Amino acid sequence: MRKRMQIASILTAGTALATSLALFSSPVRAWAAEGDRASEVITTTEEHGRKVYVNESIPAPTRATPAPQPKRTTWMYWSTRENRWKPVPSANTPSMQAARSAAAEIGQFVHESSKSANARIMAANSRGHQATPEEVDAAIVMAAARHNVDPNLVRAVVKVESNYNSHAISNKGAMGLMQLMPSTAKMLKVKNPFDAQQNVDAGVRHLKSLLESYGGDVKLTLAAYNAGEGAVARSAGVPRIAETQDYVRRITNLYYGGSDFGSSGASRDPVHVQRDARGMLYISNTD
Repeated sequence: MRKRMQIASILTAGTALATSLALFSSPVRAWAAEGDRASEVITTTEEHGRKVYVNESIPAPTRATPAPQPKRTTWMYWSTRENRWKPVPSANTPSMQAARSAAAEIGQFVHESSKSANARIMAANSRGHQATPEEVDAAIVMAAARHNVDPNLVRAVVKVESNYNSHAISNKGAMGLMQLMPSTAKMLKVKNPFDAQQNVDAGVRHLKSLLESYGGDVKLTLAAYNAGEGAVARSAGVPRIAETQDYVRRITNLYYGGSDFGSSGASRDPVHVQRDARGMLYISNTD
């Protein structure tokens, strides 16, 4: 009887052990307490007919590191008045706006000076020949006849623009007898703006184009030659610019007043320019 009870106890214990093994036949996670570096996983393997339980560590999930924020650069300057370093004011402060305005003015001055310097270099490389008044007048007569423009008007423009100096250069870079700007000379395909014939021919072509645009109106033509067609369009007439108004007055006084143009021996008779019903331009020095 006692022997049977021992066998029953062994069977009961075996059943309990088998049940326990069945429960652990799949991996069981044993999570580490909060703050531990890693968790553990219990797995079972078969070795030589025996089940072996193995604890495997699971690396703790890494926390995402926030991207480093770029450091804001603060520009500093040395104040000689206060004898210390000071932060540069922001771009919207009145002092910075005034500084930017001053820098723009300096940049414009440097730009215009460089254009004038380039013009002087071109003048120095133009074989050094200074056209005589007779050569200038001959160039005027030929260009005026070629493009059907009154030579006296051209003489007046040359007198005011350059005073018959074929190497004249303005502080804005205008060049030669009729003071062609570099962009205008390029547009008119002038290779040497200090050559009397090339310069006058290009200037007369430009003058003729303006005369046709303004229906033979000499004042508007001269205003556009000096200030540009855009300025004349915006003003609906001669712009109220002191330089332009003085320019138009001086040339028209020479042209209509029969003033002497110097050694060129220009005609003193006023020349009238008008357009007929067909659009043809007529130039005459008789009433």
